[in-house]
Amino acid sequence: MASPDQRFGERIRLGVLTEEISPELVDEVVELTGCCERRRRLLPARAVVYFVLALCLFSSSDSAGPPGYRSVLRTLTEKLRHLPGLCVQRLPTSSALTRARQRLGDKPLQALFERQCGTLATPLTPAAFAFGLRLVAWDGTALDVPDTPVNAAEFGFTGKDGVNQSGHPQVRLMALTECGTHALVDAVFDAVAKFSEHKLARRLLASLRPDMLLLADRNFAGYELWGLARATGAHLAWRIKQNLVFVPLQVLSDGSYLSIMRTPAENIRHGQARAAGRTLPQPSLGHLVRIIEYTVTIRPQTGPPHTETFRLVTSLLDPKLAPARQLATAYHQRWEIENGFAELKNRLRGAGFILRSKSPELICQEIYAFLTVYQALCALQTRAAEHGGADPDRISFTVTVHLARLTVAAQAAADATVLDTARHEVITELLAALLPTRRHRQCQRIKKPSKNTFAVRKRDQPRTPSNVHYTLKVAKHPTWPAPTR
Repeated sequence: MASPDQRFGERIRLGVLTEEISPELVDEVVELTGCCERRRRLLPARAVVYFVLALCLFSSSDSAGPPGYRSVLRTLTEKLRHLPGLCVQRLPTSSALTRARQRLGDKPLQALFERQCGTLATPLTPAAFAFGLRLVAWDGTALDVPDTPVNAAEFGFTGKDGVNQSGHPQVRLMALTECGTHALVDAVFDAVAKFSEHKLARRLLASLRPDMLLLADRNFAGYELWGLARATGAHLAWRIKQNLVFVPLQVLSDGSYLSIMRTPAENIRHGQARAAGRTLPQPSLGHLVRIIEYTVTIRPQTGPPHTETFRLVTSLLDPKLAPARQLATAYHQRWEIENGFAELKNRLRGAGFILRSKSPELICQEIYAFLTVYQALCALQTRAAEHGGADPDRISFTVTVHLARLTVAAQAAADATVLDTARHEVITELLAALLPTRRHRQCQRIKKPSKNTFAVRKRDQPRTPSNVHYTLKVAKHPTWPAPTR
């Protein structure tokens, strides 16, 4: 018969997110990865998985920094520890929780994310489809990790020669996101010093489907990556740089034109010919593509209007099926992946925070946990939007995170009935706090100067020892002359 301590660990859940991350699913990935405990513990493997997920869910709950291990576990188990028959007064120490994370490793969290990731939008989801294709986007971002010797050696730094003189080691995260719901179709990450976005993008190719329209910024356009992405059957619409040369082969009815995305060898050959003033009669080798050029004029409330020029390259060659104006409008949904990164890094992790783990394996565990929690939150938002017939963009991510935390502390997943009631209550709260319809806005890429005027310590700058000895000496007040009579 299990002791109260043992039964206590088996009762840990993750509030309303338990519907997406069920105990059965957690047990499945723990068993699959061979991480089951060999003896009964206060925190079995399932409880440790939920604890790691809770670390990510509560990461931004304190503005000073991510809350400590015991603080998160106390919130996760406060009511549970005092239930009749499960009275567990003591909490594991922080070092014991660290060892529990080390025993678990990163494989169960990776397997959990791989089961959770995927698309969420239905054909009725606003702005999720265009031309009968699901709008998805990929892009990369960087996550700061603690500056420990093992993290620095494993992940490296950005900057010249892989050395950033003032920052932390970084992990490069590359995500494939569904534009309509911000759901993570797939995500990969690796050392920032060794892997570019182009290299990581190749790992996401297996997640592309023929019913998708992949949007990307101007960093990705290139012959090889285009061919690999197009070979998956997915259609593509990528922005391209202004200095790339595409010779028109046929001007179409909507003003766009067909051209060839040449091979690297063909680019060199044609570039040399242009420099010499020659023309090459032979047709170029490469991918047949369609080029759309358009301008966006912004008229602010104050100041003069200004215009920006865009160039898109797409695999949708028929202007009747995908008119240029509609395709240009659909491309601007690519910005939803930037909004998703802002939710993941600023609202969930915490603005200005770094990951907490001090070893590469635990860094991987933590990132997979963040991605899993984020996906569960997106699923909750999407269900709420479907229930209320609203655009998922109008469901506040900040309110969603706050309500999810409250259900964890309230033990909303104690049983199926309580969980179902809590889910309906959360959906009702989310629909009552809908965001207004998005306004047309622009955001200047400027930053306020920091109030902190201290100098930044460089990585190669030695740090003076912090241990010192203090000497306190009370000064004697000078003797006043005796008063005269």
